[in-house]
Formats: sequence, C-alpha cells, structure tokens
Amino acid sequence: MKLQFVAFFILLLSNTVLAQDTIMVTTENRQVPLAGEEHKEVYAQEQSESMNTRDSIRIFSLSPIHRRVKKVNGLTLGVGHYRNSRIKFQEVNGLNIEASPIAAALITFGLGITIEGFFVAARKEPFESYSISRSFLNREDTVVNTRINGLNISSGGFLQGAQVNGLNICVVSAINKMNGVSVTGAILSAGKMNGISICGIANMVDTGNGLQLAISNVAKDYRGLQIGLFNNAKNLRGVQFGLWNTNGKRRLPFVNWQFKS
Repeated sequence: MKLQFVAFFILLLSNTVLAQDTIMVTTENRQVPLAGEEHKEVYAQEQSESMNTRDSIRIFSLSPIHRRVKKVNGLTLGVGHYRNSRIKFQEVNGLNIEASPIAAALITFGLGITIEGFFVAARKEPFESYSISRSFLNREDTVVNTRINGLNISSGGFLQGAQVNGLNICVVSAINKMNGVSVTGAILSAGKMNGISICGIANMVDTGNGLQLAISNVAKDYRGLQIGLFNNAKNLRGVQFGLWNTNGKRRLPFVNWQFKS
C-alpha cells in the first residue's frame, strides 16, 4: 500500500512539472524559470535589446549618423554631423572624414567674416564689438551631442554641440570643446580649448590652456601663450607676442604679459 502511494505521488508531481511549459532565461548571469505566457514577453524584450545593441555600435557609418547608431568604432565618412532633436549623444572612436558645405557657404556669403577675422583681436573688446565673435562665441548651449576621439578631417566643421579629443584638421570650425591639437585653415571658434590651436586667420576661444597661433588670437580666459599679429585676452595668465597685444592689465606692441588679475 505504501509503495503504491509513493508511486502515485511521484507520477502526480512529474505531470505537474511537465505541464508548466517552463523555459529558462538568463538575467544578470542567473537562470530564472518563467512559466506560461510570461516567458514570451521577456524573451521578446531581450531579443529587442540584443538587436538594439548590435545596431547602436558600428565600425563604419555615413554621416550624418543615423539616430539609431550611438557609437562608431572605426570610420565615419560623409557631409558632417548636425543637430537632431531626437539624438542625445553620438560618439566616433577612430577617424572622422567629412566634406562639409559649411566652409563653402562662409566663403560665398561671408567675405566680411574673413576680413573681420584678420583684425578681430585688434579691438579692445572684440567679443562685444565684432559680429564674428557674437555669432561664434556667445553660446548659451554647452551640451555636447557629438564626440570625436581620434582624428577629425573636415572641409568645414561643427556647428556647436561637439567635442574633439585628438587631432582636428579643418577649414572652418565652431566647436564646444577641443582637447589636443587643432589645425584650421581659416577660423576656429571653441568654447573650451586645451592644447595647441593653429589657425590661418582667427583663433577664438572662451576659455583655453596652451598655445594659440594665428593672425588674430582672441580669448576671454586664457592660460598660456598667444602668438600672432593681434592678440587679445580679457583675462590672461601668460605671455603674448605680436604686433599689438591686449589683456586685462595693459595694451602693448610686440610683447605683453599678465600673471595676476
């Protein structure tokens, strides 16, 4: 009698377990059993997350980068990166090459910007007096949407919302943050510049550390060295070499300096 009861209990238990249609899914390295319709929803969600992860990271992408792509580890090629309200942040690790129409547009309608750039640092208050300074430097939006880690080569540049860590080679560039070396054929406007910035015409930053080398160098707060025909730093901790040099202390030809407020 006891043997029959044990056999009946084992049979009942096995039928109950097999009837549950149990599936094992992995959650944070743990296997969790889910029964019935619940496992279908979880499985679909995990498949979606897996696909989104694969789609969001690529080794090559055209630019502007698709909003679904979050990171490119390799090469980006195209016409540049532009603001998109549906994109919070995108990153390129490697090489970014773009043939941007920005430089051509500035040359076409902005000859005055080029001429003004030669003498932008010759004025006592270049940020308040010159339209080029107002248009490039007076930026309230400091949010970085695009970050390049590596080498950026562009005929134009970014229109705010960008950061480059590495080497930046372009004709005209307006950028939020630059860390490294920047070589610009015409004009560079940067919110923050740490490193070496060499420009053909105008070199303008809100705050910077390092070396500015151009015909006109302009900075609000700068720590380092300015070399050019015209140099202007509202708050300088360093030395200026040029035809005319202006800082918070004095205005002098050839050599000027400021080490205290």
